[in-house]
Amino acid sequence: MPASNTLKTEVAFGGIGLHTGAECRVVIRPASVGTGIKFLTPSGEIPAVSENVVSTERGTVLGLGEARISTVEHILSALVGMGIDDAEIEVTGPEIPVCDGSALPFVELIETAGIEVREAERWHIEVTEPVWVSGDGGRYVVASAGDPYRITGIISFQHPMIGEQSGSFQVDPETYKMEIAPARTFCTSDEVRGIMAKGLGKGGNDENVVIVEEKGYSSPLRYGDEFLRHKILDLIGDLALVGRRLRAHVFAIKSGHTLNVALAARIRELCESLREGG
Repeated sequence: MPASNTLKTEVAFGGIGLHTGAECRVVIRPASVGTGIKFLTPSGEIPAVSENVVSTERGTVLGLGEARISTVEHILSALVGMGIDDAEIEVTGPEIPVCDGSALPFVELIETAGIEVREAERWHIEVTEPVWVSGDGGRYVVASAGDPYRITGIISFQHPMIGEQSGSFQVDPETYKMEIAPARTFCTSDEVRGIMAKGLGKGGNDENVVIVEEKGYSSPLRYGDEFLRHKILDLIGDLALVGRRLRAHVFAIKSGHTLNVALAARIRELCESLREGG
């Protein structure tokens, strides 16, 4: 019988938000079958679905009524990557802590809590025909038929220390933990001033962001293609907003949060015409 996964016990952690710089505390709790993933804030609950996205500027922000929580993509990515179907994420503060800029700390918390496998119908969205969104500059994110879940990505930057990178990764717990979760967020040194001018990046530092400089990096890279892998990490987190497990092969060309969320929304819109099953 299909299984639906949650945590065995709750885990808690704290830290600063990347963009707000505020101290935040998070408790990830087990949830009943069919709950999906939802955020609990002092101002109300926010289900992790695409229609609750209120901003995609330098990160994905969810809001519903008076409730709002920023930079959700890394924790959502870790939950999906580790096979968690149902969880409640209680947040005190405006933003999910950035930790080291990757999803690995969240993976380690999930492993500390343990995974409870329950006999229950696991709802999937299975893509049976291509679904895509596009943006300026040859940007595309396409979901096509594929089982198991896989993401193939291409990035292309004019910056000489990034350039073009491509790769393909299956989204399963072992691959996710070893090949995707450790990849950290990044920006170029030229972008820093603009980010700060928008009131963002207040919590950023050399310990949680890789700054790409003219001839090097602010810290040693964990992979030669770490920037591609982080883009894939973000995409997994944003596509968690379809609200169920996804069965698809996703192709991402120069993707970003706005396109990622648009694809999640498009899949949800077409959900009735896509074949769903356990």
